Amino acid sequence: MIQLLISLRYLAVALQWVALLWISQRLGMQLPWSALIVTSVLLLAFNVLSHWWFRRRRQVASNLALWLQLSVDVVALTVLFYFTGGPTNPFVSLYLLPIAMAATALELLPVAGLTLLTALSYTWLMSHNVALPHVHGGDFQLHVSGMWINFLLSSAIMVAVLGRFMSMLKEQRRRLAEVRERTLRDESLLALGTLAAGTAHELNTPLTTIGLLLDEWQQAALPPDAEAIANLRVQVLRCQTHVRALAALARHGAVGGASVRGADDFVFECIDRLHLLRPGADVEISGSAGTAKLIVEPALPQALINLMNNAVDASLAMVGAATIEIELQAKLGRLMIRILDRGVGPGAGFGAVAATGDRPGLGIGLMISNASIERSDGCVRHYARAGGGCVTEVELGVVNH
Repeated sequence: MIQLLISLRYLAVALQWVALLWISQRLGMQLPWSALIVTSVLLLAFNVLSHWWFRRRRQVASNLALWLQLSVDVVALTVLFYFTGGPTNPFVSLYLLPIAMAATALELLPVAGLTLLTALSYTWLMSHNVALPHVHGGDFQLHVSGMWINFLLSSAIMVAVLGRFMSMLKEQRRRLAEVRERTLRDESLLALGTLAAGTAHELNTPLTTIGLLLDEWQQAALPPDAEAIANLRVQVLRCQTHVRALAALARHGAVGGASVRGADDFVFECIDRLHLLRPGADVEISGSAGTAKLIVEPALPQALINLMNNAVDASLAMVGAATIEIELQAKLGRLMIRILDRGVGPGAGFGAVAATGDRPGLGIGLMISNASIERSDGCVRHYARAGGGCVTEVELGVVNH
């Protein structure tokens, strides 16, 4: 906007000189030429300096800088009008142009300040001005002609200002649309990456089981029995299921596949999937979400299963039993899912992403869960459980339909 203002000021100075030359040569009016020329030259010098300054800085001008530029224009107009009749000058409505430019680019307070400055200047001119000399027989017609020229000039400037403003607005909208598309694309890649990491986390257990079976068969003198082969087939089927699910999500897009589900049904489905992953896990459920519903993103089930699986591992390592408890509660538009285990409890570095030597996990389950739940407008908290262990609290938003 300030570059447009500088360009318009160059045009204004040029028109001032044309007007002064025309009045001097054609009308023969006696005006304070020295004061008018000095004011015009000073305005031109200020404009050249502003042009050089903002071109050298190569950055967007602040609102204060634009307000000061417009204030200089108001002061320059006041000086010119003072020596050319004050409020009787047919061009006095040019006072509205700086206000119009401010209204399109500045906030309410700076616009109000510039309007007050303009109003005070106009009011001062009512009693302080150098009257225009009398032109015999043509005063009124000259005034009308001046008003006509003023109308054409003001219209052209307003078109230029508003046209530039609309162009800037369209460009801003275009850039916002590009940023929105880029953000959606980045979120899609992030969600897909999160799902891929979650699938790797789930594949770790069946692949470990397959590896153990193969080691046993290699060391045994006898071929594997039917039960071992059936176990191997189950583990391979789990791997295939996880890979197919990831491939399906990749084909349909990780973002945009959200669905509205009943909160209780969603949690029970996650527990069923946990039992497929950990057949020996014992899950005790208490509470209910009632009629609450969730917006379920594709990565959200995997996140909750990872937290349950981590709780099973913690209980198994500490007390030798893969037993966890899950509490459900819906209140104030939020769903609370509490996962209680009997592990060592939260401590220093509890949320660190690091694999441990005494566990078969990859050490990324907690990171995956946090990222997926935060994407679903939720959060995860950990605190100590009474009697030993940890409470992992998952908070999610619910919908009313």
